[in-house]
Amino acid sequence: MPIYKLALGVRIPRNDEYPKGYDPNEIKKKRDLANIVEGFVLNGVSKKKFSHYAEVNVDVDKIWEVFCGIAKQIIKNEAYGIIGLKDEEPKLSGFTKLEKVIEVFEKFKFELTNDGYLEFGIAHYDENTLNEVFISSFKYMKIWTTKKDSLVEILNGYGIQQIENLQFIDEYPIVSEALSTGLMKGIRHYSEVIENIEREFNQF
Repeated sequence: MPIYKLALGVRIPRNDEYPKGYDPNEIKKKRDLANIVEGFVLNGVSKKKFSHYAEVNVDVDKIWEVFCGIAKQIIKNEAYGIIGLKDEEPKLSGFTKLEKVIEVFEKFKFELTNDGYLEFGIAHYDENTLNEVFISSFKYMKIWTTKKDSLVEILNGYGIQQIENLQFIDEYPIVSEALSTGLMKGIRHYSEVIENIEREFNQF
């Protein structure tokens, strides 16, 4: 079964990159049969500030548009930004207008949606609720929300359907790596992206 379109910084390992004891050919057979396609899973949650948790596979060409669409649908007004590197604690901005956070991220949207080291998100919380859209280093979405119906509506609007037994790329060995700044003109190293976004976050 064909895998949905991955980010440039997320790829299947070469045979020589598997840890000792792994059988690359056997893993490839299993991965080829896996349900790693565009779609989402949605689960109800109790006794939390959010009522539902979703995970979403999205073709890389659509990540930015879908990310912004979901944020505007389930957060709408005040929000804070989240930026970080894989396996590290992320940096949070102060609260500001949702559009201001999006404007900061938009300057780096190519790197944010393609670099396998970068993670980012937008969220809002208060005493009773949490709504957050987060893009992991493997470039699938994690969403915590109190607005299930709005979330499903916006995902369906982008042609993304709820899929039973959906699987995710990191359920099998996978490489997430930094973009090469020599890949194409103008690509910025993840350290430059983090530095610039954190500088703007500090102004909120």
